[in-house]
Amino acid sequence: MKQGIIILTILFFLSGCCGLLCEREKHAEMIIEKVEAYRQETGKLPENVTEVGIDDNQDHLSFYVKKSEDEYEIWYGLGLGASKIYNSKTKKWREEG
Repeated sequence: MKQGIIILTILFFLSGCCGLLCEREKHAEMIIEKVEAYRQETGKLPENVTEVGIDDNQDHLSFYVKKSEDEYEIWYGLGLGASKIYNSKTKKWREEG
């Protein structure tokens, strides 16, 4: 009985966590799309997400960092001390932490 409760508790937390991670991933993908559209239109990167029409009240989901005039990163937390990071130069995601 105790094992069943433990397993159900773990599954509950994993399913709830997945929902938040999915939301963070979708938010990050939206930022990438808007930043790339902005770059196509203006020829430069935005300084922050408000320049591409994203409300910065949602910045707890994922974050935009302009690293240079032609490079940016988008990242979001996976858990304590772990992040998933997108780099615009490589066009790839990596995990750190």
